[in-house]
Amino acid sequence: MATAPTLARAHTPGPRVRLGTTATGYLMIAGVLVIVALFTIYPYAYALWASFQNLSPIMPASFAGLKNYSGVLSSSYFVNAVRTTLTFTAISVPIIVLLGIGVAALLNQRFFGATVLKAFILLPWAIPAAITGIVWKGLFDNSWGAVNAVLYQLGLIDAYIPWLTTAGLAMGIAILAHTWTQFPLAAVLTLASMQAIPQELYESAAIDGAGTWQRFRHVTMPAIKGMVLVVALYQVLIGLTAFDLIYSMTGGGPGTSTTVIGYFIWSETFKMLSFGRGAALAVILAATALVIIFAMLRALPRDAFLEQKS
Repeated sequence: MATAPTLARAHTPGPRVRLGTTATGYLMIAGVLVIVALFTIYPYAYALWASFQNLSPIMPASFAGLKNYSGVLSSSYFVNAVRTTLTFTAISVPIIVLLGIGVAALLNQRFFGATVLKAFILLPWAIPAAITGIVWKGLFDNSWGAVNAVLYQLGLIDAYIPWLTTAGLAMGIAILAHTWTQFPLAAVLTLASMQAIPQELYESAAIDGAGTWQRFRHVTMPAIKGMVLVVALYQVLIGLTAFDLIYSMTGGGPGTSTTVIGYFIWSETFKMLSFGRGAALAVILAATALVIIFAMLRALPRDAFLEQKS
């Protein structure tokens, strides 16, 4: 009669079985890996290569070394674009995250029309950013914008306000439009995290005498902090790489007041026809985004994404 160890050895998969399973797994994901390599890895690799070249449609290609990097890093336009991008991101991200949490908390309640409102809340995010920029430009145009017209008809202003040709106002409108496009996704993701919280936790807290704010602070926030951190990281990346909304609404102006790094990359590449410098800027932006994201992840508490115990 076979002993227990003998039976265990008889049913243990051999090396050939494990090798076959591994090969099958790699084969199944091969298509996805090819797509990722084609549309992600290859463009990054090409941009890195191009950043060390003198590339222009009007001149022959040649090796440039670090010339492109030194050129853009020493440019006053680069310093201004970095400052503008950091300001744009630092202001918009907290607003988007806090607004997303507030809207999610509202949608998490039961009221008439909640289902319809949840469906419509994603509409601003679903609209392409370039289209959003055109819409907001129409609202705040200096000469015929709807906002100026309404304010003037109500007697709140004596003359049309130059929203998009005043540096501070233009940046404020750009941040407002960016927030409008991004907060719906933050709200929906946070709402999904809220709806996964067991109702028993709220009932126990209510029995213990916790009020609405206390339940939100001690039950809701600890349970959704992982999702909030994911939303914040995503919004930092979106803020650092913003381009299409700025391009269609302000064109980087007035002057360079809304020229973020994404717009600066486009300008160097397609206006100045310096593909090498544009690629160098893209590499610098990608490296900076990675450093910021890794720094934020390292700064997070270890239990940030762990399930909260009741």
